[in-house]
Amino acid sequence: MQQKTTVSSFLNLLLWLAILVSSCNPTQQPVIRVNPGSLAPGFTLKSVRAGTYSLKDLQGRIVLVSFLNTQAKSTSDQSDPSRAQIVFLKSINEQYAAQGLTVLIVDAARQATGKQPSLDELINFTYNWQLDSIPVLIDEQGNAAAAFGISSTPTTFLIDRDGIIQQRWDSVAFSAQLALAIESMVRASSITSSELSACPNVSAPQAKFAGVGLARALSDEIWVVDNGKPWGVGGNFPVQWIVLDSQNKSTAGNLHLEVSVRYPNSNDDIVLVDQDLQSLPSDEAHGLLMDQNNDVPKIFFSATTVSLDRPGCIQLHAAVTEPRLTSSLYDGEMFVLAQ
Repeated sequence: MQQKTTVSSFLNLLLWLAILVSSCNPTQQPVIRVNPGSLAPGFTLKSVRAGTYSLKDLQGRIVLVSFLNTQAKSTSDQSDPSRAQIVFLKSINEQYAAQGLTVLIVDAARQATGKQPSLDELINFTYNWQLDSIPVLIDEQGNAAAAFGISSTPTTFLIDRDGIIQQRWDSVAFSAQLALAIESMVRASSITSSELSACPNVSAPQAKFAGVGLARALSDEIWVVDNGKPWGVGGNFPVQWIVLDSQNKSTAGNLHLEVSVRYPNSNDDIVLVDQDLQSLPSDEAHGLLMDQNNDVPKIFFSATTVSLDRPGCIQLHAAVTEPRLTSSLYDGEMFVLAQ
């Protein structure tokens, strides 16, 4: 009887130790994930060198916040992509600071290593990397990292002027990806009043895809890549069409796209595009999408030119069907300025 009691007590002790270790583990995975479209969680954090930074105070500016391991090593057996991320952040800061971008680095070494760096280590980090114009913030208790759902380093967020998260990158966000996303926000915020008055419903460009320029959404599934520019009149204006089969509706190797246009003060629809879309190989589809963590849907693609014969705020309607079928798999609409 005494032996059974001893074994039971030992097992209880192991259970309590396991609970204690898990509750104290600073690298425990967060239970939340903050995605694009969400209001950015607020934080007020002290800078390593001087001052305090609050996301609330930065509303009205475009903010790039990167949670990274400031103590990452350069040796191959302890490599961490945080070091590469710093290089890209510095480059982007130099390009876009004058256009209203604020870049912030939040120290997340605690999440990556389980150890909070000393103030001297953080100060040395800022001087070693010559971060004179990029504040490095101290998240000593990990509250900001927890609020943003950080589970790995680096993780980077692009926040618009209204405090809404527009992009999230887990692992390294390369310069081209960052620039593309920031360009879309700069372009969206620099639309002139004459453009808005001519086309108040104009669709805003987004950095949805990697390597093809800015795109506009006719729906969640139908996108047109036009680099966020007004469409040209009197010639062949180049665009690319991308369809995401996010609902897995397609059964064929290609789909058909028909796009019609309606001009101002007209009730007639004119066919603008009438052609097949080709299915992209899975590796190309994977590379086209910036969010590499989600399952990649089947993607269909076509490059073409469109010809418009008059300017104005035009309405586009797109229908995606399977060849030789009339019922549409996906539909979408948007407005674009032609000039």
